[in-house]
Amino acid sequence: MGRHSCCHKQKLRKGLWSPEEDEKLIQHITKFGHGCWSSVPKLAGLERCGKSCRLRWINYLRPDLKRGTFSQHEEKLITELHALLGNKWSQIAAQLPGRTDNEIKKLLELIIKKEAKTKWHRSQHS
Repeated sequence: MGRHSCCHKQKLRKGLWSPEEDEKLIQHITKFGHGCWSSVPKLAGLERCGKSCRLRWINYLRPDLKRGTFSQHEEKLITELHALLGNKWSQIAAQLPGRTDNEIKKLLELIIKKEAKTKWHRSQHS
């Protein structure tokens, strides 16, 4: 995987985001939108790559982001959409406003592990 070639050429920050960086990104996107993510860091005054800004916004900073436990309705919808769409996490996430594709993927992996464990227990007690 690794870093993009643009990140090697420039001395860009990596690692944890500071509250000041978060605020710069929030202010920029609130005022101008994100447009082309590769141009956001320079325009926002950040020493980060565009991919880092995009991921920070999508997974942590956007105002409509939902955190916490999924409802039973959301879990049911995710399993139904997965059966229909397969591992197309972003398409599934688009049907659940405020949820990220990575969060949905992790939940589904947990559901599958629970089901496998339940089946194993049933087979041991039959």
